[in-house]
Amino acid sequence: MSLKKVEQVKADKGFKIWDLIIYGAIAVIVAVLFITLFAVRDTSPLKGIRVVLGNEVVYEYDFENGKQISCNTQIVEITEDNEESVSLKIKSGEADYNYILITKSGSAKVTDANCDKRDCVYAPEIKDNSGVIYCSPHRLKIIPYDFDMDNGNIIM
Repeated sequence: MSLKKVEQVKADKGFKIWDLIIYGAIAVIVAVLFITLFAVRDTSPLKGIRVVLGNEVVYEYDFENGKQISCNTQIVEITEDNEESVSLKIKSGEADYNYILITKSGSAKVTDANCDKRDCVYAPEIKDNSGVIYCSPHRLKIIPYDFDMDNGNIIM
């Protein structure tokens, strides 16, 4: 490198105006995405949940009234019902099952399943209207009453 080039590099500013404009635009885009993803979630308390197997609602629980609305007894077995919670066993096939714990204070969680990866067991419990628990191998969905899905379908 020649001495003239070294002097030119030393004389240049660290950032050009176009560099600052691009960095500013990226910062604005990241801020808008962050606000869109995290600030506009519906975090209102649950009014109730629906347990959907395939395309059929097999169980509904209303937190406002503190009671079950509907139950398909051929698929859903209520294993425990006390003052604090309701435990369900959902039979989605001959030997396939999911255990669901519904706390009457307003949350739902899958506690056990016999599918391969058990993603539904490790999913966070539903405490507000912004979440869904989905078990792909068993085609089981636990959705809040007020959850807004485009057309109600999750592609399998």
